[in-house]
Amino acid sequence: MLLPDFYHIIQLKQSANVLSAEIRLNPDHEVYKGHFPQQAIVPGVIQLQIVKELLEQTLVENLFLTEVTLAKYLAMITPDENPELQIEIEWSGSEAGVYQINATISKNDVVFTKLKAKLSKSGIQY
Repeated sequence: MLLPDFYHIIQLKQSANVLSAEIRLNPDHEVYKGHFPQQAIVPGVIQLQIVKELLEQTLVENLFLTEVTLAKYLAMITPDENPELQIEIEWSGSEAGVYQINATISKNDVVFTKLKAKLSKSGIQY
């Protein structure tokens, strides 16, 4: 994990090539002192890292984020107001070890983030 104790997995389910996860953020984490002291917000880069880590855990592989096709941050994730999040990741893989993913981070009816990206085993995009 990139940041120790930044989040904890509450539930992780896999069905074919779809991963459903529920996580709980730690609103007292050091990151929020710099991002931002008056209004803590989960940084976009950390949201990408969480998606990557959940997929790595499911596939039992080390992956590299090689391309972000789409990253839409539709609403701010504030850990005090939204400590629990749902993350859905749908992926397809190739023999070359490249995974294309579609992911969303949400809670109830609010979608915070939509992501389309490529991850690979080697860090090289084919």
